[in-house]
Amino acid sequence: MDFSRNEIIAETVGHNMKKAVLYIFAIIGIISLISKMVGFYRTEKLTREYWKNCEKVEIGMTLKEAREIIGDLKYQYWTQHENSGGIMVSEYKGKLKYTLEYPMVFAGSDNMRLEFDPNTSRVTDIFCGE
Repeated sequence: MDFSRNEIIAETVGHNMKKAVLYIFAIIGIISLISKMVGFYRTEKLTREYWKNCEKVEIGMTLKEAREIIGDLKYQYWTQHENSGGIMVSEYKGKLKYTLEYPMVFAGSDNMRLEFDPNTSRVTDIFCGE
């Protein structure tokens, strides 16, 4: 009789333990999903703010002035910060092209970017994205 009672207790505890582990993983999953959604919302909000401010940038401004207007100047000292524009160097028609590229707006077709002269740090072309 004691043996079957112990079996029942062990089976009940095992079943409850499985449920507890399942609930713990479900809660961790929900928290992770909410965290990702909040992070996506914040990044998208910041990117849209950059996009709106891009319209205010003018050719001939210094890169510092342009970044101040756009709003990412506070991130400039963090290399490869996800909220900041990244400097890209590419070759176009045999000439080096220096651009400051920003994160793309969700479902956008192209990044917002400022082309600049590396010698003078002046903006030479502006593309605010699509």
